[in-house]
Amino acid sequence: MKTDTSRLRQRLAQARDEQHRQLDLLLGEHGPLFRGTLGTRSRVCGKPSCRCAKGERHESKYLSASDGGSVRQVHVPARDEVSVALGVERYRRFREGRTRLRELAVRQLELVDALGQALLAPYPTDNPLPPPKRGGRRKQGKEA
Repeated sequence: MKTDTSRLRQRLAQARDEQHRQLDLLLGEHGPLFRGTLGTRSRVCGKPSCRCAKGERHESKYLSASDGGSVRQVHVPARDEVSVALGVERYRRFREGRTRLRELAVRQLELVDALGQALLAPYPTDNPLPPPKRGGRRKQGKEA
């Protein structure tokens, strides 16, 4: 039991340290964040004397993101391309950090539950109380 609880405590401490590192990364982000994907479109303007009539198309950047079940695209002017690209990348990293925090929270709860089980001792020893049948509280409004 002693080695099990020691290992669980070590793993819980490691998860806590990783959680702190992730939080520090997220707190260090100062934005702006842009949700979506930055893409490029090429098109032909239709003027017969233009370079695009010879195959050299006009390119422009668009920010695409879902909006109420459909994809919405917004034109990004050339002067904003770099800042929008950086914002999109920051948003992606921010969401990845949030996902990692969620995974760590679930892992920490699993480790806390395992530690609680490892520390649980029967009492009284001659006729102990039964172990709990379920963890947590029941949701209100549900019948047994």
